[in-house]
Amino acid sequence: MSMTAAQTAAFQNVSGFSAQSSSSLWISLTLVLALLWCTWVMWTAYRGWAAGSVRFGAFGGSAARVLLVLLTLMFFTLS
Repeated sequence: MSMTAAQTAAFQNVSGFSAQSSSSLWISLTLVLALLWCTWVMWTAYRGWAAGSVRFGAFGGSAARVLLVLLTLMFFTLS
């Protein structure tokens, strides 16, 4: 559902920027946080694998899950 011209003008007057800029900001923040989370998960899994407390299969499973979550999130936010 898109905003009417009056709603768009009101949003821009009150906030000082367009609704498209606001949307881009929130999508970017969401993807940056997701990438930081993926980095943390993979770093933790790697440290566990290097220390010998995590098997390679579990490490690969973590990598597959992280990739699946990231691809799904990107599909829904960028489409």
